[in-house]
Amino acid sequence: MNRLRALISKPRGVHGGIIVALVVFGLIMMSSLTFQNFSSQGLIEHRYWADLLREVSADHAARVRAGEGAVLPQHGLVRSWYIAPGVPTSAPTYLATLLPGDYSTENGFRNFAELDGFDGRGSFHVVVVDLPPGRLVTALDIAPIEDQQNRTSRWSLVWALSFVLMICAVIAWLHANLVRPVRDVAERMQAIDPRDGTARLPTTYAREEIQMIAQASNVHLERVGQFIERERSLLDQASHEFRTPIAVIAGAVDVLRQLQLPDTSQPALARIEHAVEGLSETMVALLYLAREPDAGSEPADVTALHDCLPQLVRDHEHLLRSRTAQLRLGELQPTFLAAPEAIVRIAVSNLIRNAIENTEAGHIDVSLAHGVVAVVDSGSGFNPVEAARRYRDSLRQAAPVRGQGMGLFLIGRICDRFQWTLDIASDGITGTRVQLDVSASVIPL
Repeated sequence: MNRLRALISKPRGVHGGIIVALVVFGLIMMSSLTFQNFSSQGLIEHRYWADLLREVSADHAARVRAGEGAVLPQHGLVRSWYIAPGVPTSAPTYLATLLPGDYSTENGFRNFAELDGFDGRGSFHVVVVDLPPGRLVTALDIAPIEDQQNRTSRWSLVWALSFVLMICAVIAWLHANLVRPVRDVAERMQAIDPRDGTARLPTTYAREEIQMIAQASNVHLERVGQFIERERSLLDQASHEFRTPIAVIAGAVDVLRQLQLPDTSQPALARIEHAVEGLSETMVALLYLAREPDAGSEPADVTALHDCLPQLVRDHEHLLRSRTAQLRLGELQPTFLAAPEAIVRIAVSNLIRNAIENTEAGHIDVSLAHGVVAVVDSGSGFNPVEAARRYRDSLRQAAPVRGQGMGLFLIGRICDRFQWTLDIASDGITGTRVQLDVSASVIPL
């Protein structure tokens, strides 16, 4: 049922609709001509000829009774012969031997009996009446009418073939002037490289309608190109403007660490240092995700994920100073990813931070096996339906929702870019298990 609904609701092309209409028109036309040809058979089988033949036979019978049998017409379309015993007759032998009755060479002519074996004798209707001491034979030649019918049928066939050829010509014309140019425009549009801001469609098509489509597409491409150029310029300027203060802050932290500062300032310096590192990684990730992926080559960056995870765990241990929870490393299978390390660090770091935020006491286990990074906490848990909804919403958003931070947005974009999958499982009470499947980027050993 669903397949039938999908088939019915499937969009249909104008070309297909016109072809169906032409084919239906052709079938109706062929049926009409065929019906007309069969109907024309009634011209030679109409009861008018039977009534006429009987009237003429009765008139000729009256002449015979009046002694005028010798002057009966024996040439033309209507002929009569009086056949008496022992008297020579000029009647054709195939008619002279007929018994009284109604006969015809045409099949299905009312109550007339069909004559068999009269091939080559022509087409006629015959009435034979008993007129003692002989018989009166009256024949009506319908060959001219039948010839006219045959000519009409042949002309109908010629017209039918002509219409079929015209329909085929129209279908071929539609394919050459509508379908093929539209497909060519679609293929050219699909082949345009998004990184080529100067690519445009040709406007030299023969049909005005196709030219209008190509011109409108070029105007749209021009606007898109200008938009991308503005975004790229803004991104480059923002990158430059952000890198400078980040570098200044990082340099200032290095200088402060070389000074003799009170021990109470060390935690503040550590927070500043971690914030600078996080901001640098976030900026790198945003710049990387803003670039168009190159499908023609593999990523050049390779990350040893099993070496990266211990460092990430150590970097986040300071977040547990006010909590009784512990970060623990589990199994770490050697895994190499075809992805930049900054991207991997951001994705896993957000998972670890989310687990820490939901765990006041207990433990947070981080493991790596079969290309899957698992972060399992024993915290209070959360609603997985709501988390899944926010994750899906983040994939649809062009930018993160204000107030929700960059974490969920970045994980969604990263997974979408590298074909990774994120699975969240929680009963809402005893903790959460988050699995990041990065097997799509794993380099086989």
